[in-house]
Amino acid sequence: MLAELEILPIGTSSASISTILADCAKLIDQSGLDYRVGAMGTVIEGDWDRIMRLVRQCHQTMLGSVDRVVMTIRIDDRKDKPGSGRIVQKVQSLEAKVGRPLKR
Repeated sequence: MLAELEILPIGTSSASISTILADCAKLIDQSGLDYRVGAMGTVIEGDWDRIMRLVRQCHQTMLGSVDRVVMTIRIDDRKDKPGSGRIVQKVQSLEAKVGRPLKR
């Protein structure tokens, strides 16, 4: 399964939220799950239980720093594509159809 996680901490006095988000980035990095950080969210690959456990950890971590957190989770789960590597395969498939590498 792939899950895209977007986290928006609310209630910080700074316009930049990267310092607060760094705590979640550390959790994601230490999880052992494959992931890709993007400018607007992070895509994580793994099974339901591990991803949801990580989402819960990120949520709790954010609430330790701010009074409110908005999280968006988008899930792509396919029974016909078992195993790992989809986080890379999806991009490679698109690049093959475009005929060249895309910016990442």
